[in-house]
Amino acid sequence: MVLFLVKLLSKLILPPGLFIILLIILFILLQTSQNKYSYRKNKRKYLYGCLILLLILIYLFSSYPGEFLLTKPLESQFDPLLISNRESKVGNSTAIVLLGSGVRRGTSRGVEIGEITLARLYRTWQIHKETGLDLVVSGGVVPGADNTSGAEVMKEVLLDLGVKEDKIILEKKAKNTWQNAVNTALLLEEREYEQIILVTSALHMKRAVYSFERNCNQRLIPAPANYTFNTDVSLLDYLPNRESLDNSLAALHEWIGLVWYSFK
Repeated sequence: MVLFLVKLLSKLILPPGLFIILLIILFILLQTSQNKYSYRKNKRKYLYGCLILLLILIYLFSSYPGEFLLTKPLESQFDPLLISNRESKVGNSTAIVLLGSGVRRGTSRGVEIGEITLARLYRTWQIHKETGLDLVVSGGVVPGADNTSGAEVMKEVLLDLGVKEDKIILEKKAKNTWQNAVNTALLLEEREYEQIILVTSALHMKRAVYSFERNCNQRLIPAPANYTFNTDVSLLDYLPNRESLDNSLAALHEWIGLVWYSFK
């Protein structure tokens, strides 16, 4: 219940929910400012200024400048992992840790893997194919969903890709990145792994690395997947677009998560 309330609150205080709430508040204030018994007319200039500032923020979040400010600093810290350069450092005491990003429920096919999770799964499968290492798949049940965990759904996909069942270890209780790290650390200690290859989205890697370094004793090798920041830009990228908005909002979520985790 607590986690559900936290997620509900985050929907309201983070964009785009925050933008909608602020626009409603500004609309109400502008309407009431016409009443001589409430706001003075010169206060309308202040309100219009707030409205212009809000529109600028919406533009930044939905265009390339916002991605440059929010997304690039997160993703540029981690280069793609080249297994061929690490063959001498990868042994039987190493495990691949895959962090899920939720699944889609209630679709025509029931429970399905989302695009972000699928990209992480594919990168995990590539590394496993090259190394044959064990996989630790972490992902719990989101609030309000049925009892099928994200880890179980990801396991089915890995089996379809040809991964042997005895190579897959499930962590089915984590509901956020910090819990991913805490719960996975216990599994790693039980099986005496000395090193992990951590697979998650490039955008999510900084928060994931921070969480695992705080909770795990194993040596950590980042293996980022699905980079989103694009350096090959055109004039059209400076116009509002859905891709930039999605990436900027996801990056903002990561920055806030990092601040929150710093207090743990």
